[in-house]
Amino acid sequence: MRRVCCLCENWASGGIESFLCSVLTRLDVPALEVDIAAAQLCDSVFTDRLKARGVRFYELSGNMRNVGDNHRRFRALLREQHYDVLHLNAFQGLSLAYLRIAREEGVPVRIAHSHNTALRKSMTRPLKLAIHSWARDRYTKDATALWACSGDAAAFLFAGHELDERGFQFIPNGIDVDRFRFDPAAREEVRRELGLDGRFVIGHVGRLCYQKNQGFLLDVLAEAVKRKPAAVLLLAGEGEDKPMLEEKARRLGIADKVLFAGVSEHIERLYWAMDVFALPSLFEGLPVTAVEAQTAGLRCLMSDTVTRECAILDSTAYLPLDVGIWAAEITKAHDSPSEDADAVREAGFDIQAVAGMIQRKYLNGYDS
Repeated sequence: MRRVCCLCENWASGGIESFLCSVLTRLDVPALEVDIAAAQLCDSVFTDRLKARGVRFYELSGNMRNVGDNHRRFRALLREQHYDVLHLNAFQGLSLAYLRIAREEGVPVRIAHSHNTALRKSMTRPLKLAIHSWARDRYTKDATALWACSGDAAAFLFAGHELDERGFQFIPNGIDVDRFRFDPAAREEVRRELGLDGRFVIGHVGRLCYQKNQGFLLDVLAEAVKRKPAAVLLLAGEGEDKPMLEEKARRLGIADKVLFAGVSEHIERLYWAMDVFALPSLFEGLPVTAVEAQTAGLRCLMSDTVTRECAILDSTAYLPLDVGIWAAEITKAHDSPSEDADAVREAGFDIQAVAGMIQRKYLNGYDS
């Protein structure tokens, strides 16, 4: 039996949580005992599913900002649980300090897994970037393995000299290909349920926040409806920007053309309702949503800041953040998805293969 701690700063319903849920529900449970620890545990659509598989959850201080308290509580957890593996899922350099604590407490396998390529905009961003750079250079060496969802994500989180010496292992953000495979009958059903018959559906899945840049999509919709009056925007997800987005939609006169669908445990059905998928993120690691959308057969339009590793289908395009360009490209898209799921599997993004890769690392440590 190998004991594994998967650590996140925050546990909610985002991309990291979706990825971990997909992986952990496919592991050989008798060979592994897995816990999830987080500085802060929030409501998540993934928690009950993982608990049903025997995964235990531990909250540290309950606040990501309580860094010192989180570190003390994490050290106590390690002394209590005696883990063989730490799988740290990080999006900024200071999180790497947990590797140092794990090394000091004798955890033999310490995996640092990078999921992002930038820090969000804020008044304190320059200070946070300075701390990020300092921590990255100080703590990367405490990892026994460096994982990343893309080359850009590796370069952002890990010290350059460590990458030059060791490199990193690319871990695709895999998904359940068969789950997201386009279902034409379900498409018609869900479009009826949502009142989308006869509409051209621009879709987006992601946390409603600065990084995902949904406000830009509202500007694009306002322009697109001039060319394609049947166009509507389907936003799946929750987040702190929702009130701002609702107000902006009203201000632009398109509130009746924007559907806020919230968080769904059956997100594949929402993809099937879409005609085109739009991801205008300001920065990304390797967005799981883009892989899911391509598996569902959708043409994907992404900002040119998104990593190129997630372009699987030839129809996927990267665009500068210009409203006119996006509106023109969106209105050229075909009105229905196609069957392209097998291309995603062949590109290495099937979650079963990714889970097998991760399980071997958990079980074999340095030898996997």
